[in-house]
Amino acid sequence: MKLKLIASAVLAITVTAHAASTELVVGDQKGNARAVMSAAGELNNLPYELKWYEFPNAAPLLESLNSQHLDAGLVGDGPLAFAVAAGANIRAIQASQYLGNGLLVKQNSTIQTIADLKGKKVATVKGSSGQNMVLNALHQAGLSDDSVSFVFTTPAEATLALDNGAVDAVATWEPYVSFAVAQSGDRIAIDGKDAPVSNYLVATDSAISEKRAALLDFRQRLIRARAWGVAHPQEYAKGIASLLRLPDAVALSKVQRENNAPVEDYALVAQRQQAAIDTFARSGLIKPGLQASTLVDASFFGQQGAAKP
Repeated sequence: MKLKLIASAVLAITVTAHAASTELVVGDQKGNARAVMSAAGELNNLPYELKWYEFPNAAPLLESLNSQHLDAGLVGDGPLAFAVAAGANIRAIQASQYLGNGLLVKQNSTIQTIADLKGKKVATVKGSSGQNMVLNALHQAGLSDDSVSFVFTTPAEATLALDNGAVDAVATWEPYVSFAVAQSGDRIAIDGKDAPVSNYLVATDSAISEKRAALLDFRQRLIRARAWGVAHPQEYAKGIASLLRLPDAVALSKVQRENNAPVEDYALVAQRQQAAIDTFARSGLIKPGLQASTLVDASFFGQQGAAKP
């Protein structure tokens, strides 16, 4: 019996030591995973070393993933489709819904519906959820993709272009939507709450193979943190306001509009991802034939973490 106990103790020490020696390198976008995980207390007592790197948007983050400088990162469904279509060995291992996209116009703009966008200039990030939203809206309205002229730029430059009159509308996300509405009096012509998309935790194939245990733990912590953020918007918004230096009302609007609830239904996640793929393929932005099953790793789903009270 003593020998068995000693053997068990040695095994436990070995496993713990291995976990502690693992380093997980995660790329984030400001105000995303790190913010909510920190506010929810999910970054305490990690059984591995965690390193964060912050990126202004998904494109450079995905480049770092593809070059193996990161193990995991936080991106939307559109950018993931572009990256995998270009040959990146990256897969989504956790999904949350995202409702925070919006098409911004000036308050006195004549643009009221998607049909009014015909012949207009729309600023957005190429391959982003913002562009995806506009392309989907055009398709549903029976309009061709070339009905609008896209101006590709960064989110910050896009809203500046709208203020300067260089473009007619901006397809963007939070906190840019809430900030523009509060500070510039801009109007939301198309609201992303009517077209849910996915916000992903993605990982490289090599990390999935070599650091699966750490990824599973991080994934569960993120799920619990996302659920906590949805259930405690006021508390979460306080942390966001401080981190992003946003007015309290803007931070609260961001949190409430995003509604980043975790989604563990693989079929729903795959359906939304396929819709994004098909939208960009139909527009000729990526080659047709890409399947959601190659982008979303089903083996990680169905492992819902409990929401923190």
